[in-house]
Amino acid sequence: MSTKTIDTTDLRNNLSATIGALGKDDILFIKSRGKLTGKAIIDDELLEDLLLLKDEEYVINIAKARDEIKKGDVYTFDEVFGDVL
Repeated sequence: MSTKTIDTTDLRNNLSATIGALGKDDILFIKSRGKLTGKAIIDDELLEDLLLLKDEEYVINIAKARDEIKKGDVYTFDEVFGDVL
């Protein structure tokens, strides 16, 4: 796992390239005016691993949701959002 930092201006100007350059185990910390903002970009699988260390129920719910998707027990976009959008 490696950590990197990037300034908000550089991130805004190069978002696609920056995200494309990140590896699965990279964590990108975001700075503003040279100071860390407390915000980071990480891979979703790494996030799940980190959450497992803290919240086992979260991982159980993720596994349940993935099983529901495999079984086709899902809602369409229109069913979820209906007339809201």
